[in-house]
Amino acid sequence: VQYVTINAGGGYSPNVSFAKAGMPTKIIMETKGSYDCSSALVIRSIGFQKILPQTGKTEIDAGIKKAGEKIEGVCGMGMYSFLINFN
Repeated sequence: VQYVTINAGGGYSPNVSFAKAGMPTKIIMETKGSYDCSSALVIRSIGFQKILPQTGKTEIDAGIKKAGEKIEGVCGMGMYSFLINFN
């Protein structure tokens, strides 16, 4: 299992991440006093939509992706986004 950590608060960091294809992948969303729209996370490709806790870690199962696939997460307002590329 591989883990991709994304920090949420005033946007997402890093904006672009890379992960290995063909491996079970979990996304760790980390918040530290996040009160803005980045805490309202939507990842359409895996059917995820949730309000993240203001502080803490949320583990999201992203499944196993093929090379060339991408996962895009966006905030509830569509202002902030992040991308995970699989290769």
